[in-house]
Amino acid sequence: MNRRTLLSGLSALAAAACGRPGATGPKPAALSEQLAALARRYEALMTEHGLHEWERYAGKSVAGPAAQAAMERLRRAEADVFAEAKRLLDAHPRHAVAPRERALWQAGALGLSLLGDPEAARLADELEHVINDHHFELDGRRLTRSDLSAMRRSPDATVRRSTRSIEHGLHRRTAAIARKLLQRRQRLARQLGATSFHSALTAVRGVDADARRELSRVEERTRGPMQRLRERLRVELGLQQLAPWDLEHAVERSSSPPPDERFPADRAMEAAFGLYRAFGIDLNVPRLDITVRDFAFGGQAIAVRVPGDARLVVRPMPGARFYTTLIHELGHAYAITRTNADHPLYAGYEWVPGLMDPAYAEGVAEVFGRLFDVPEVLREHFGLDEKESEALIAQRRLQSLVSARRTLAQVELERALHDAPEGDLDALSLAVERRLGPTDLPEDAEPVWATTPFIATYPGYTQSYLLAAMVAVQVREALQARFADGWLSPAAGEFLTQAFVRDGAKLTLGEKLRRTTGRGIDAGPLLEFTVPAR
Repeated sequence: MNRRTLLSGLSALAAAACGRPGATGPKPAALSEQLAALARRYEALMTEHGLHEWERYAGKSVAGPAAQAAMERLRRAEADVFAEAKRLLDAHPRHAVAPRERALWQAGALGLSLLGDPEAARLADELEHVINDHHFELDGRRLTRSDLSAMRRSPDATVRRSTRSIEHGLHRRTAAIARKLLQRRQRLARQLGATSFHSALTAVRGVDADARRELSRVEERTRGPMQRLRERLRVELGLQQLAPWDLEHAVERSSSPPPDERFPADRAMEAAFGLYRAFGIDLNVPRLDITVRDFAFGGQAIAVRVPGDARLVVRPMPGARFYTTLIHELGHAYAITRTNADHPLYAGYEWVPGLMDPAYAEGVAEVFGRLFDVPEVLREHFGLDEKESEALIAQRRLQSLVSARRTLAQVELERALHDAPEGDLDALSLAVERRLGPTDLPEDAEPVWATTPFIATYPGYTQSYLLAAMVAVQVREALQARFADGWLSPAAGEFLTQAFVRDGAKLTLGEKLRRTTGRGIDAGPLLEFTVPAR
């Protein structure tokens, strides 16, 4: 079944669940006015929702009954807006509404049918709250997530091994909540007539036949290289098995990138903003708020009001990791503040599933995040010499391969968890990790599947990061081809804004890519960087 058929069937079932409209309805002129009023209401709700999310991630609010009640009220109001829009459109199928607007109203109604169930939303909020507020500990000492990241890179194998056990401590707190959430979603999908909650949601999130084809292409092309890399790293470390907790240290040891000290945290903002200025982009206009704090995600960019108010929360991390995360999140801020959509549905707010294509949103951000793949950028904007640049790019090639395999495994794991929530999920997760993960998995490895906030807040989203990497490298190559030596310039920045960003969700990702690069999504440029032909 293709995406269009799946969405049509689910949309019809969702409409049935909401109640079919009667034969009578407003006149066409009144219908246009009602849809416009609903669109304005939608935009106001998105600003309110964005403020709520920013306060939560930035540590400005405290979880509790009042916050939960406010969130439930918001979700009910959002569902009411889209249910009413769908009722009006279903009553007047021949009314002259722009096809893209009609499609987004319908996608939003379906997305909220899948994710708007109050009990599932409550469980998701509870799960994310536990994950965000969890305090990792080792021998009585509190650890941040940055501490855990540094421990995974430690030359001491015992220290690296301990990170899995520490994460398992969080898993023990979250697994029961996560299981209830997965079971609730499965029941909801069956009520809507879908065989798979995960498949239905990824379709809403824009994973069409072209995206599936390119994801399969990456899986095929990276399978052998990952096996060879795993064997090489295992031998280099003198290990019988290359375990998940060994991988970051092994990649860093093999590529010998510049030390963290070459990327001091107190210079990250200046360097990142300077990179955007090279494209003629001043991120100080309009409002941009940045909070640096330890939380479950690497970073979050929140559109409070498009285009006037973007707010970022970024986790502190050592060395180049903080730079690349910050630059990526600033890419979201760039998209938020340069979108000038002519309809609220096109603005790119993320809180209603189906209104934003995550691969597009993450792809815009990664156009900038993956500038660390480019030697001249590392030399001219971050002060690395030629040898340092070569070493860092060697590391990034290995990380790109590892990330592709890890993402594919995570997508399969999430699908399997949603499809079989009544089973032994610990055993299932370890089996998927052992079969598809980029490393060997020792028999004593603890399950950690319930430690990710993505199951709670962003189900069906993970593949977007791999699709975004394809988008980013494809767009960068198009800029290099169009502008040659001037590809990193205000002229290139203006072209990117006008061709890829300005009109927001008015076009699909495929349409935007064809306008910007001349073709639909293509994994080829990313694969050439990740596993270059010899």
